[in-house]
Amino acid sequence: MNNYIIREAIISDIEELYKLQILAFKSEAEMIGSCEVPALQESPEHHRADFTNWKTLKLLNDTGDIIASIRFKIYDDMIEIGRLMTHPDYRLQGFAQKLLEVVDEMYPDLVKELYTCTKSWTNIRLYEKMGYKSYSEVTETSGLSFVYMRKINSNLSL
Repeated sequence: MNNYIIREAIISDIEELYKLQILAFKSEAEMIGSCEVPALQESPEHHRADFTNWKTLKLLNDTGDIIASIRFKIYDDMIEIGRLMTHPDYRLQGFAQKLLEVVDEMYPDLVKELYTCTKSWTNIRLYEKMGYKSYSEVTETSGLSFVYMRKINSNLSL
């Protein structure tokens, strides 16, 4: 992971982040066999409007391109994590794990929650490796099932 930089995303990154989202989740949709992935249903306008509701970190390669990102919302005692994504050409190099680690380092005392499709085995394995545990499973009207996962640091209790 040499020559990679993590920074907070800014308004001028919105278009590049949306392009990455479509690219990253299109391959996810192919893997699970459905285009009903929530990230692919989001319009550019909704993506732009929703940007300020989240804190977004971007991971840049040595040419300054965004190759991975994570967004999250902070509540009183927990963080909702969403849109953890890596460009398909850069997958399986530890970038998603690094972004999760950075959020953990920034907010070590807060519970983290996220969800992914139950068919996204690589995502689920990563989240379990990072200490997330399943607490709920929901099947939506689209027919897709999602697993909701939570990470509680050992010094915390609910």
